[in-house]
Amino acid sequence: MKAKQWIVIGVVTSGVAILTALAGVPLSPRTFRTTAVVGAVFQLPNPVATNTEVLAFDTFAGHDLVSLALGESLLPVPTNQVLALEINCGSSQASLVVFDKILSSNIVTIATSTQITALTGQDNPTAAGPNHERFVMQMGVSTNGALVGGFLTVAGRAFLDPVTGCPRAVLVDTDRGHDRGFADAVVKDHDDKIKDTLIAGEAHLIGVVNVIFQDGSTNTTLIPFGQLTMRRQLLP
Repeated sequence: MKAKQWIVIGVVTSGVAILTALAGVPLSPRTFRTTAVVGAVFQLPNPVATNTEVLAFDTFAGHDLVSLALGESLLPVPTNQVLALEINCGSSQASLVVFDKILSSNIVTIATSTQITALTGQDNPTAAGPNHERFVMQMGVSTNGALVGGFLTVAGRAFLDPVTGCPRAVLVDTDRGHDRGFADAVVKDHDDKIKDTLIAGEAHLIGVVNVIFQDGSTNTTLIPFGQLTMRRQLLP
């Protein structure tokens, strides 16, 4: 039977299954090492006609987001502070954070979810619960360092522990079938360059972030598209 034929007849049973699977699940957060690449569009003064502005285009990696959140220069690339995604069991709350490897702690929140809608899937009917999910989340960008608010919309997928319902990292990515159609992809580590074979999920994003430039001005920066890859678990 095609998926569209399930839309009406499957609504009641699917809802009951999800509620049952998540009942009693502790909402303790998990933090995953995350690599990122985002395209950015912003305005700069026009060198030819100073009363107008031109659009500038650039690409930022995860370590650039970390540096901006810390209020530091984009160079040199930080290696002790890295980008990470914190998400709780049940996927009702998530934050994009800066993780300090020396302190073994999340030290700065880049963005926090204001709403998450997640749908779970269970490939093995004999398992205790779902083993993966698809999600769409809306996030508000915090004011830290050179970042002064904004918003992100993030959509992607994550692997789940069938017993606890918590996000988890796995050795083999078995959920790549829709990556091309949904614009999800593996983002290479250009930050601390630690070889990482684990994967917890992938996502893509759009949004708007206000950024303080070197001259002290605050500028609206569009993010027409970006990608995230969640890797090994850092916390707890």
